[in-house]
Amino acid sequence: MLTQAKKMLAPLCALPIAAALGCSSLSSASHADDQGKDGSMLVVRIAEIEVHPEWLEAYLAAASTVGSESVAKEPGVVCIFPMQKKESPASIRIVEIYRSEEAYKAHLATPHFRAYKDGTPHMIKSLKLVPMHPLDEQGMNAIFNKQH
Repeated sequence: MLTQAKKMLAPLCALPIAAALGCSSLSSASHADDQGKDGSMLVVRIAEIEVHPEWLEAYLAAASTVGSESVAKEPGVVCIFPMQKKESPASIRIVEIYRSEEAYKAHLATPHFRAYKDGTPHMIKSLKLVPMHPLDEQGMNAIFNKQH
């Protein structure tokens, strides 16, 4: 089962590269309209998810679909980067970065997110969404521009 889980998660490793290729600058003038009302541009959070072990493979498939489609189809999604804890494969962490609060809200309304959200509740033992504040929002440009 763990080998299958690794195979399901492998395509997700391309997500940061896809985000980098689709976003050469997080703070460019072309995105000035995306700035939030509080002056911050980005919405950053970490989703801490515990999956019922018997549903792990199905959950990874659903997460793979929503992650890749979100990065590919939504200009407001900068990054969706899911990971598994090495010592506990049913412990999933997802770093999510959106250009603005509006981009995040638009993401929640997409068909691919709705399919994920409606299709996975029985698979998830617990979910905690942790809002984060980037310490160096400008420095994130270097991270997303670095490809090697």
